[in-house]
Amino acid sequence: MNAFAKSFRREAAWLAHSRWDLALVTLAPLVTLLVLAVLFLSSSPRTLPVAVVDADHSALSRQFVRNLRASAQVEVRAEPTDLHAAQRLARSTAVWAVVLVPQHLERDALAGRPTAIVAYRNASFYSVGALASRGIGGAVDELNRQLRPEQLRQHNLPAVRVELPRVQATVLFNPQLSYEWFLEALLQPGILHVLLSCAVAVALGRELAREGPGGALAEWTGDATLGAAGAALAGKLAPYVLVFTLWQMAGTAWLCGWRGWGVHGSVLLLVAGQFALYACYAAIAALLALLLRDTYTTLSAVALYGGPAMTFSDATLPVIGAPLFTQLWSHALPFSAYVKLQMEQMFMGSPAAVSLPWIGLLGAVGLVFFALAALVLRRAARRQAAPAPGEAVQAC
Repeated sequence: MNAFAKSFRREAAWLAHSRWDLALVTLAPLVTLLVLAVLFLSSSPRTLPVAVVDADHSALSRQFVRNLRASAQVEVRAEPTDLHAAQRLARSTAVWAVVLVPQHLERDALAGRPTAIVAYRNASFYSVGALASRGIGGAVDELNRQLRPEQLRQHNLPAVRVELPRVQATVLFNPQLSYEWFLEALLQPGILHVLLSCAVAVALGRELAREGPGGALAEWTGDATLGAAGAALAGKLAPYVLVFTLWQMAGTAWLCGWRGWGVHGSVLLLVAGQFALYACYAAIAALLALLLRDTYTTLSAVALYGGPAMTFSDATLPVIGAPLFTQLWSHALPFSAYVKLQMEQMFMGSPAAVSLPWIGLLGAVGLVFFALAALVLRRAARRQAAPAPGEAVQAC
């Protein structure tokens, strides 16, 4: 039996008999996927609460409020009498935006004078505030459409007029603005790759805890050559990489199959990217475990490295124009490359040639970290296999 198969079977046997280690690779991912599924089930943003301050009290302003109430994205939660009272509601997060209908709105609009309905959105909660503004903008657009016949009648203008060009914005790739489609698809690998790193850290820490004269490290790696150490390490990591890839495939099947969002690009490329992602993070966690030689310190390190991955992946907040360190940190995270691949194949239906470089990058980074981990493992195994100084003197 070669070193890879022997190490693979050895690790699989350990997982089968250790309920805590087995729970880390089965129960923890299952609970993660179930919780995410429940959290984001049918979670397109709807009925975001807003407050309206009507300072005009005209037929036009009342029509605007009716348009707001008819919007699916916002809900008129309060109609305070002044802006100060509305701002208190915003500060208490009772509403996500405040709409001010100014005085003389109807008079100025019918006279053709410029006027504006003012929307104050809560940018501290960027996404929710932006979505509330979108609903308010839709109500204003509808008001303009309703106002046009009255303006034409007031100015005795013909019904047919030359229209100036207007901008029409169309949302691509997530027109429903679904949190489930975007955030759940992002959080699944974002949490699972941290769990994988923790599982690998615990697995390597278990071997290092038994290092020393009579320890199991040399026995596990065989003859302590680089090839044997690499094969043994690959066999040890393989069960974790395979299991977490399968969990990620299950999460994708839930979103894209059962929930009906679909994969708009190549399923094969998407699965290959998922495997490359978990293989890459397994190699990184293995190297950290072998260098730090303490399970608790390694767990802290992998959490520090993998935890903020979603924030710096360029998926939620753009890093374009960010400080140089932020951009470098984003590019140093394998998760950033995977997110781009996932967006291209799951959401956008990009050609395969666009996403292949990301798989190549993940593979190259994973191979580099795996080679470094194998070198450190070979050195540790040789050190353990070498006789202690006292034993050498006694033999002479």
